[in-house]
Amino acid sequence: INRASSAAVNDNSVVLKEDYEPTTLVGGKKAKKEVSVTNTGNEDVFIRISYEEVLKHLTNKGETKYDDLTTHPTAKYDPDETTLGKDAPIIFDMAQATKDGFVEVPAAQITGLDATADENVKLFVKGSRQVDPYNSTKFTHSMEYRLVHEYTAGEYQAMSCSANPTDFATNTSDQAKDWNYTLSDVKYGYYAKGYTHKVVNWAKSSVAPQGETTVTGRALIGTAGSRYGVSYNYKAEADGFGVGFDLSATAIPVKPAAAIPQVPIESGKQYDVQADTDGLETSAIAIEYGPSMVTPTTLDANKWVYNSDDGWFYYTSKLSSGQTTDLLMKNLVFKGAMGKEYTNASYDLGLKMEAIAANKEALTDSAGWGMTTSQTNTGLIHTFLTTPPTPPGP
Repeated sequence: INRASSAAVNDNSVVLKEDYEPTTLVGGKKAKKEVSVTNTGNEDVFIRISYEEVLKHLTNKGETKYDDLTTHPTAKYDPDETTLGKDAPIIFDMAQATKDGFVEVPAAQITGLDATADENVKLFVKGSRQVDPYNSTKFTHSMEYRLVHEYTAGEYQAMSCSANPTDFATNTSDQAKDWNYTLSDVKYGYYAKGYTHKVVNWAKSSVAPQGETTVTGRALIGTAGSRYGVSYNYKAEADGFGVGFDLSATAIPVKPAAAIPQVPIESGKQYDVQADTDGLETSAIAIEYGPSMVTPTTLDANKWVYNSDDGWFYYTSKLSSGQTTDLLMKNLVFKGAMGKEYTNASYDLGLKMEAIAANKEALTDSAGWGMTTSQTNTGLIHTFLTTPPTPPGP
């Protein structure tokens, strides 16, 4: 056996192609994510692909809280603090409020705020007063208000309070923005314990992450960089998963999808990912697979098959020079049933691809993929890959 020929192909001659259109994580949307592989080298290769998922989500799954600073001193957001594992602000949409006609009330017209503790807290109102149609000496008003904490220029934390317009009946102005207000029961809106990450590694990588020499069993987890114009940091750092985040194999074990609705068995259908099922106990993120899916018991040439033994998607034929596989997947799907658990969440579906020389030894050799053929599905896939195709009859 030529040991070199059975090792992984790592000369960039086999290219994972992703045609991806980023979108917001909103229910009822699809994000185009067309995935295929092209062999630009001179030798035949075997191909396999798998996933590493990262879901950043609110620790308390979207539950909101409003507290005063005596009850909860960290309710007021400090932008110098991390929101990983610590209280995160409920974001207030000032652009929409401005569009809706809310106007800031000058600080001199407001009482009930602590000048130090409630620094940068602002009141916005809209509305006016009307003469009582039954008594011309009395007034009523239609006034709405929003209290916010501007923690950074142009960035606002939602708050709650009771706002009493003390002089609306005697003020010379009919407009709510010109009245004086007394505020009480002032509270800051936050998500307790902020954000956390759910990380899932579908399959054990047989090669080191790109640019590294140590095989970790992962391709992206534990690294930082940029792919397809999107920067990422999957390290245990302040700008990544957070200092102290456990990246060990015990905390993030290899976890192949084992059954429907995560294991694809039909072409063109949607099947769930793992991260939200594991992290949020709900399933609203799915993958729409391509037109060429088969199962280990319905193997056919030039298709994709998922192996639940090891978490890899195998291309069922050798990929010759200049050839491109059919699409493994077409879209990332955000189902319409996304609940509050997905508030402010972000989701990354990282793809990893491995290619080896297309010979039998490479599939089981320790310098190749080390496939365990005693496992049922693995054995079926291995046999199919290494059995010469039947020549056409006369």
